[in-house]
Amino acid sequence: MSGLDILNALPVWALAAIVIGVSVIFSVGLQLLARWYFGVDLLAANHEVAGFKYAVVGVAYAVLLAFVVISVWEEFETTQHAVHAEAERFYNLYRNSYNFPEATGKKMRDALMAYAVAVRDKDWPEMARGRRGSAAAAKAYTRLSYTIGQTKSEDIALQPSILHAIDLMQQTADLRLERLSDVGGHVTPVIWGVLLLGGIITLAYPAFFATTKVVPQVLMTAGLAMIIGATFFLVINLNYPFSGPEGVTAAPIDQVIQRMRQENAAGGQ
Repeated sequence: MSGLDILNALPVWALAAIVIGVSVIFSVGLQLLARWYFGVDLLAANHEVAGFKYAVVGVAYAVLLAFVVISVWEEFETTQHAVHAEAERFYNLYRNSYNFPEATGKKMRDALMAYAVAVRDKDWPEMARGRRGSAAAAKAYTRLSYTIGQTKSEDIALQPSILHAIDLMQQTADLRLERLSDVGGHVTPVIWGVLLLGGIITLAYPAFFATTKVVPQVLMTAGLAMIIGATFFLVINLNYPFSGPEGVTAAPIDQVIQRMRQENAAGGQ
């Protein structure tokens, strides 16, 4: 089972509990171990020097984490907008098909419907697993592109509709590529490595300090670990826009499919 399969299987609260819980257990556990092994007096002597260093480490990691969170958040919203835009192009192509003779328009609508259904039923499950679409949707897309590309007419009045259909198809192709390119996430392995290393160092640093009262120190350390863990969870959740229970769904595509079917049953009205 891959990491994305786990992400898809877990509820949001469970994933958050795991990430935050591991952070808290690691940081607090290491701190308590250091108190037991070195003693409070020895660790308290680190306060003057280590405190300044910890402030630098904390700020550096906070800046890095904030940059990554903002980046993946923006990419997530861009992906959502691209899916809505792709659904709009489907419907615009559908409406434009009624400008053509019945046989030609029906051929375009059939190819469009087949592609839209393939995107919803075939592409989305594959994208949730981190794969760049399905072979069935790619085949349906090729058929739709060929159908529109081969549309010709000697009627001058139909030329604007043909050009409009070709333009909409090009926009659909661009939006499809944008959607599929967002599947694997935008945080590279190098950035993941830096985030993990920085997180481990930041969570481990409180072990160099000690106060006479253990409970307040544990609570402060746990609070810090919860903030770091929650932010890390946010990066994981947003970096894979089509995976997990909070991922981008095919709802806009499905709504357009239902609308096209209703209007088709009513004769395009």
